[in-house]
Parts: sequence; structure tokens; C-alpha cells
Amino acid sequence: MKQLICAVALVMSFSFTTSAQKVQPKIIALITKASWCVVCQANGPRFMKDIMPMIRGNKEVQVIINDLSDKKTTATSRRPLQKAGIDDFAEKNPATGMLYFFNADTKKLLSSASLAQSSEEIEKAYQEALAKG
Repeated sequence: MKQLICAVALVMSFSFTTSAQKVQPKIIALITKASWCVVCQANGPRFMKDIMPMIRGNKEVQVIINDLSDKKTTATSRRPLQKAGIDDFAEKNPATGMLYFFNADTKKLLSSASLAQSSEEIEKAYQEALAKG
């Protein structure tokens, strides 16, 4: 009986967590990167430490990473891009070391920044997207 109660509680908590995570994003953040990208290598650690927690911490922002390192990672990245409706943009804008912010409904580009820019400039692009979002 205890096992059944524990199993039911686990399923209920999983269902609650899953439904709570289904907040519709207002902004899509697209990060283009590659293992061979000099800008990514030089600025990735700073970006992950200073900027990424702020972006991922906002439930209204969906983060999609377009990894152009090789054919396999590019193919794997394609599906989330298609699902978000920004695959055409990603195909036409293959520059690595970039961060783009889109309105999740209209797919309109709101702002962008290079990972080579300062953390302050990247945060400004993020705040600009949130304001327009």
C-alpha cells in the first residue's frame, strides 16, 4: 500500500511539474555556436557564466541552440528550429557566435548580439527584446 501511495504521489508531482513547465514563451533566444568558432571559444565561458543564467531563469524565454560544429550537430539542431518556426532564419543566418531574440508568436527578430560583445551589451539586447516582446 505504501508503494502504491508513493507511486501515485510521484506521478502527481511529475504531472504538476510538467504542466507548470508548459508556460508559453514570449521570446525565443537563438544561440548559434560551433566547436571550431573562435568567438565561441573566446567568449563562451563568460557568456555561460554571466548571461545564460539570466536568460534561462526567465520562463518566458525559450532557448534554442543551433550547433553548427559538424553535419551531425547541425542536423540535430534543425528539429527545434523547425518546431519554433525559425529554421528559415537560421538557415539564412549561419554566422556562429551570435545570439538572436525573436517574438515567439510573430517570429519577428527583436534584437541580436555577438558573443564577442561585452556582457553589458548582450544584456542590453536581451532587455530590449523583453521590452519589445
